Amino acid sequence: MSYFPNASNFVINEATFVDNHINNGRDALQYLSQFVAMGATHDLGEQCDAPKCHLKTRKQLLSDINQWIREPDKETGITYLHGPAGAGKSCIARSVCEGANYAGSLGASFFFRRASQDRNNVKKLFTTIAYQLARLDNILAEYISSEIDLDPRIIYDASIERQFQHLILKPFLRFVESSRQPQNWIIVLDGLDECGSTTTQVSILRLLARALQYKSYPLGFLITSRPELHLREAWDAKEIVSTTNFISLSSIQGITQDIRTVIESGFFGILNDRRFKWALRSVHRPWPLPSIIDVLVERSSEQFIYAATVMKF
Repeated sequence: MSYFPNASNFVINEATFVDNHINNGRDALQYLSQFVAMGATHDLGEQCDAPKCHLKTRKQLLSDINQWIREPDKETGITYLHGPAGAGKSCIARSVCEGANYAGSLGASFFFRRASQDRNNVKKLFTTIAYQLARLDNILAEYISSEIDLDPRIIYDASIERQFQHLILKPFLRFVESSRQPQNWIIVLDGLDECGSTTTQVSILRLLARALQYKSYPLGFLITSRPELHLREAWDAKEIVSTTNFISLSSIQGITQDIRTVIESGFFGILNDRRFKWALRSVHRPWPLPSIIDVLVERSSEQFIYAATVMKF
């Protein structure tokens, strides 16, 4: 590509040229991929082998969420899980992603992490989501690409409001209008309280809630976070209350039994692991004693992270 066609007899010293020209939709998505936090998605990076819910735990909660996902006309477009650290929010989010992905209902996922430069970068949130959505459908990919073609700067030099408008909202509304069978996808955002500033976290929540005011907008959002004060205050806003189903993990019944299941299953796995067969050959059964299991369950204080930590050591 020539920057100065037909020019002659001049010299430019110490210049830097930035070429934002994009030839086609494929180039646009390739360009978009350079601004994606790949380690933030459920199936790549650190999330690949991260723990999910035990198959015999959280059954009713996961069933309720899956039923919500399948609803074609959701009364509430946002399901918001909140609970303290160690309550198992990320495990639930990963389990939902796995099930929704298998059912063809997962649009995108983003797992925030305060200590990660990429997963804590709000500028990569909607670029990452847009890239995942573009890979699901060629028509949707064209609409996202056309927005990038018009102004490539929305990828790296725009507010999150503009990024959401041009990379998510407008392309998806066009997609729904042009599709005879609109997809009923969900987007999973785990750990909203670990993204950027408190102001940014509230802004993201409001953006999603406003998008759901469009009746033809079939995307659903599963969000998890700790119940931080600034987020709880935002929940009272009319636009958020009207579109959100809040679920407190602290109020769910059966947590103690679920933790017992995790601990018993963990010890059962140790007993049947060939690596420990010789060391445990003289241990009397049952092992450990039910009274020891009772103590561990009580000490967990309904925190799954305690049970998971005990099983590691």
